[in-house]
Amino acid sequence: MSPHAASATIGRVTRSDRRLGVAGCLALAAASVILLSSCAAVTTASGPAGSSAPPTPTTPSEVAASLVTIDVPELAPYPDPSPPLTEAESEAKRVADADAQWQGLLSTYPNAVRPPDPFAGYLTEEERKEPLRACLEAAGVAIDEGRSLNPDDPPSIGWSTSTEAQTIAAFTCSATHPTKITRSGPNDAELGWIYDYMVAFFAPCYEANGIDVPPPPGREVWVETWPGYVWFPSYHEDPRFRDMTFELETAIREACPDPDTYLQAHPELH
Repeated sequence: MSPHAASATIGRVTRSDRRLGVAGCLALAAASVILLSSCAAVTTASGPAGSSAPPTPTTPSEVAASLVTIDVPELAPYPDPSPPLTEAESEAKRVADADAQWQGLLSTYPNAVRPPDPFAGYLTEEERKEPLRACLEAAGVAIDEGRSLNPDDPPSIGWSTSTEAQTIAAFTCSATHPTKITRSGPNDAELGWIYDYMVAFFAPCYEANGIDVPPPPGREVWVETWPGYVWFPSYHEDPRFRDMTFELETAIREACPDPDTYLQAHPELH
């Protein structure tokens, strides 16, 4: 998931009960402070007097090597997902998504005239790349290829527009061959598990590596307003991760896996 990236992406519904327990939570060790009335040598957090602190990691490789992990607490089994969408529900979701995209276009071009529905069938994300590229190029839309830090990942197709005509054309190209939506998104129980995982492990693991994490909202608030109220621990504001490399990205994901990465690595929880 990246509830990130988390590119993923539930309408709000009325919820009457959001309490969901977990089998365990992260234990916090209380530190004791010993006051000494006298001592033979002054000590610091880095060790005895005269010793020097280890050098601060500066390069991506040094930062990757310095990352630590913490124990994952015992977690409840991952809740059952909602049933797959029916054909009618998938069609309704396609139409709703197209409507939302058009409303976004109208925020820039309020007098734009919407073309007839161009839908010509579903394609997978990989299958739609070439037809999408050809459609955009024919309309004179500038194409932006996105590339992952992993050199083995294929490029993604994006675009940028500068006129109303180009923006309408890009809308049409995207809506012609969308990917089929078969799931409605995480349900309340799944969201509760994700929140518990982030509070019990994900955020503390980032903090153990010196990454600032803002305090989370209440569990019910996070579940109720997702994805509108986004609290999700992130390293992107930390200057150590500014020059990101595939090695560093892999190291932080292995030390502190996000919920989606953790679930993929532990299918037994499902």
